[in-house]
Amino acid sequence: MSARILVVGGGLAGLLAARRHQRAGHRVVLLEAEDRLGGAVAELALPGAGDLALNAGAEAYSTASGAVDALVAQLGLADRVVSPREGLGSRIVSAAGVHRAPAGALLGVPGRPLAADVRAVLGWPGALRAALEPLLPARVGARPGATVAETVGRRMGRRVLERLVAPIVGGVHSADPAELELAAASPQLATGLAEHGSLVRTVRRLRGGGRRGDAGRTAGASAGTRVHALAPTMAALPAALREELLAAGGIVRTGVEVTGLDREGEPWRVDTARGEQLEADRLVLACPPDTARSLLAGAAPEIAEAIPETPSAAVRLVALVLDAPALDSHPSGTGALVAPGTPGIRAKALTHASAKWEHVERALREALPSAASPHLVRLSYGRPGEQLPEREEIVDLALADASAILRTPLTRSQLADWAVIDWDRAMRRPRPGHRAALDALARLLEARDDLELVGSWRAGTGLDAIVRADDARAAAAQAPQTTPISPTAPTEGTPR
Repeated sequence: MSARILVVGGGLAGLLAARRHQRAGHRVVLLEAEDRLGGAVAELALPGAGDLALNAGAEAYSTASGAVDALVAQLGLADRVVSPREGLGSRIVSAAGVHRAPAGALLGVPGRPLAADVRAVLGWPGALRAALEPLLPARVGARPGATVAETVGRRMGRRVLERLVAPIVGGVHSADPAELELAAASPQLATGLAEHGSLVRTVRRLRGGGRRGDAGRTAGASAGTRVHALAPTMAALPAALREELLAAGGIVRTGVEVTGLDREGEPWRVDTARGEQLEADRLVLACPPDTARSLLAGAAPEIAEAIPETPSAAVRLVALVLDAPALDSHPSGTGALVAPGTPGIRAKALTHASAKWEHVERALREALPSAASPHLVRLSYGRPGEQLPEREEIVDLALADASAILRTPLTRSQLADWAVIDWDRAMRRPRPGHRAALDALARLLEARDDLELVGSWRAGTGLDAIVRADDARAAAAQAPQTTPISPTAPTEGTPR
């Protein structure tokens, strides 16, 4: 029987939920408070660079599971899929210098601590300390709710934590390893430690440990290369989802904020800031956890109280379009993650987009035909405990940081255009106990068929995690569900 489904939130998770219910034969209405769809998947045009379209948020997605590639194919976007330029790799920047990111790692944990690329970052003392990890008892650093710093620091040593893991935790998760729960940041590592008694053995099983394969290539590529993107930007994904919803009779409304919920009667009653009251048989909240908690406080207090506190992390991105022939050699590969406390660098990550993506390089040359050698570089700021740089000063700071990371002097005279982009609520910092809280919430939601909560705060960081979570819900709807849907492993590709 057809049901009325109301989805609150038009980010990727909300669009996928609306699509899933529509494909099941239900009538779907999606409401988004902002004036556009897509959430952290967005694009921005630079007028000073020939209206070049660039990714203002997520720039890629992990290919680890194949879930996003499958979705892209279903939406007819397979011809837009692009891969990073081969052979460049990414870099890790720390007090030890700029080094190629070790292959075959997971969350920065190396599968082969004595490999040359790991030793280059850690030095022999740090590498030898990490190599002892499989000899430790499985219980070391493995208590329930342990943070990344607690587990990795105790098992792998300080240098692995500070030089390999902290740059990824800060760059990808915008979090402090001392505050981020390991089971939330990487369920694969937490589960593998329990099953195999070792982080190193877990990474080797999952990543191949960086073994050398044919023609000298490593079997485990660096995380930055295990991704795909869409040309010209990732905004093609939410646009295609919207078109599919509308073509099948769905209703999509932007600029409509939901202000209240009521569930005393049989249907949900949803109030909007426009003074409307809408009814729905099933409600899907695809909004931030604090918003969901506030909306459900009166209508479903038990559910509201079970939503874990997940503080948001503000991120400020700076996109620089530069005419800089010295960058033609791609001095830092596809980009770099920066360890906290690295002298002279405040950025936490840099993406050399025109080095990483050939379609970006082509678009730049078309947009700026008079430039000798145009490049697009994107830096991100927002470490835990640090205030964001002021917008008025951040371009000069970004030029200085990019100069240090890329080891190439860069000045304002080389700038064709720039943009400063803020993401205030896109990133979440799961605290210790987050995974257990999500499991408890899933058990409560199992008993209801009128309410669904979706989003990266449940699924995990990255587009791949969100798509996999939606796939799991679709599969559960077609078969008896015996266990709650659990968060999935975080992956790359989010605003950094």
